[in-house]
Amino acid sequence: MGILRYPIEYYYENSKYPVAEFIVNELTPEQQGAVKKYSDLLEERGPALHRPQVEKIKGYNRLWELRPSFWKTEIRIIFTWRNNRPVFLEGFIEKAEGKKTRRHYDRAEVRKTALIMFGHSREVQLK
Repeated sequence: MGILRYPIEYYYENSKYPVAEFIVNELTPEQQGAVKKYSDLLEERGPALHRPQVEKIKGYNRLWELRPSFWKTEIRIIFTWRNNRPVFLEGFIEKAEGKKTRRHYDRAEVRKTALIMFGHSREVQLK
């Protein structure tokens, strides 16, 4: 791996990092490996990384999703860009299109607004 041109930051609120906690507490080691692989690509390539690894979320302003998968499990990490760095806002396992997915997108939108207003993000080292 080369120089990280686009280091990932994690949104935090109330002294917690929701996406980091999702990755560590809710994903298997194999799923965590898939997230790490895609995160490494995002850190290396930045905005030049596109489908199938990254997709712009339609209907939302400045939100993208990192799209790692492991076997039949579709993992989604929603992020935005701030100061030329991706900031992870929300993470979930995609079960089906619809209201449940939109709930995560809406939560990411709220967190993005808080990020813009208050600047709540930091780099985090996951185990």
